[in-house]
Amino acid sequence: MARQTKVLQKDNIDKRELGYYYTPPFVADYISKRLLSLNPKGKKVLDPSVGQEELLNNFFDAKKEVDGIDVYQHKDNYQSNFSQQNFIEYYSTIKQKSNNEQISLFEDSSEDNGITFRNGLPYDYYIANPPYNCHEVNYIRDNKARLKALFGNVGVHNMYSMFISSIIDVAKNGAYIGLITHDSFLTAKHHTKLREQLLNECTIHEITLCPNDLFHEQDADVRTSILILQKGTEYQGDVFVSNRPSSTQAFKQQLAQQLANFATSNYKAYQLNDITLTSSRDNSELIIECPDDVKVLFTNERLGEAYRCVTGISTGNDKLYLSEKKEEPFTVPFYKNPGKNRFFTDNYIYLHKDFLTFDAEIKNFMVRNKSLLFQPGITCSSMGVQFTACRLPEQATYGVNANIICDDEDAWWLLAYLNSELVTYLVRGILIRSNMITSGYVSRIPLLNLTKKDKTTLSDLAKNAYQKAKDDHSYEHIQQEINQIVNELAEISEPTIAMIRHFNLDLIKNT
Repeated sequence: MARQTKVLQKDNIDKRELGYYYTPPFVADYISKRLLSLNPKGKKVLDPSVGQEELLNNFFDAKKEVDGIDVYQHKDNYQSNFSQQNFIEYYSTIKQKSNNEQISLFEDSSEDNGITFRNGLPYDYYIANPPYNCHEVNYIRDNKARLKALFGNVGVHNMYSMFISSIIDVAKNGAYIGLITHDSFLTAKHHTKLREQLLNECTIHEITLCPNDLFHEQDADVRTSILILQKGTEYQGDVFVSNRPSSTQAFKQQLAQQLANFATSNYKAYQLNDITLTSSRDNSELIIECPDDVKVLFTNERLGEAYRCVTGISTGNDKLYLSEKKEEPFTVPFYKNPGKNRFFTDNYIYLHKDFLTFDAEIKNFMVRNKSLLFQPGITCSSMGVQFTACRLPEQATYGVNANIICDDEDAWWLLAYLNSELVTYLVRGILIRSNMITSGYVSRIPLLNLTKKDKTTLSDLAKNAYQKAKDDHSYEHIQQEINQIVNELAEISEPTIAMIRHFNLDLIKNT
């Protein structure tokens, strides 16, 4: 599970390896009721990661025919037609039998691996809490070549993405799909193909972000979302989206209200185009409750189109090639992730002076963008929830965080802009909602159309803030002035400014 390093044991089950974390009852109730309200007349249900059947109670009450698959038998007696097997292996089997022609998967009455398709009928509903384990789990590692062939379109980054892709692939046209799943698929670049599959093959009815404490009772720290889909794009109409609430308690009340609102069609609706970044410069990101006056900024020139945005040196062994002290042979300034620092950072150490020789001779010592080394610009944070920017001086090297190479004339005003509350929201609320902020994401930050006078004003403020930060003095009043100027230049409304400030107030809970 994302960032979950502790191996949890229950009844001798390695929960990290299986990726099983039960769905809270009120969430299970919500997803199943949503599917039943969208299609009350459906007959057949499949839960491909059935766990303890917690998602299925409303389907049982509605007398639906329910099949369940799970790699582990979690209890002695199942109310569903249960088959103990790996759903990905099952998917591989039916793909092979259909000669990769999706139309024939459920065409004939057949019995495959314990799952019976009575009278050849496909499922009307798919409901799942797919396993959240990631790329290093044994199953993926041991079967990587075969899985890559099977999921060549979306990749094998983690289990949940393969589950989603396979469910979409086997679903009949018109079938409804309800998921609670890790939400890195919304923005992560490596899930671009998965998003394209969603957009090209499905109708999106709903994306509701869950609070990040939803699974804390199970000792799991993971950001999740509820996703309601329908196979086929011809059903696409309004989309309901909702940003992350502050707590599980608030989420219970929110979901109850959403069900009531859906029953009366009393909810704010978005068009599909409203919730996607469709430019060729973007990666089909799914964006949640982004105001129109912010989204329009993505039609502007991007940072990477105006300046080189690059990564630098990966040593492969920092302890061997870097030193906190400037002493022979560690004499080259080396800037790492500035972390929470803004404008000025002294988060630098010293690199071995023979680093270019190491690059040529040592396999895992890599020096990227050699022609841009020792040039001035801006160094940006890479890990952590905050996004920050600091000056990068001349005659310095840098690590794998994003660095913007530009001269002093541009560096200062750009430094002010990148440290504004608007850019924090652009990066953390739209471009990338997970921790790692690479140069690719930074390069896609939209720029504002600034006059020379605007740039001079921002440059002066940045220089002042830089000196304050360097002297370890507060620059909060300067930060506020930068925010005010940037918001005015971006022409965003007061309600949008209030929304951005609320989002930035607690990035951990809101991203």
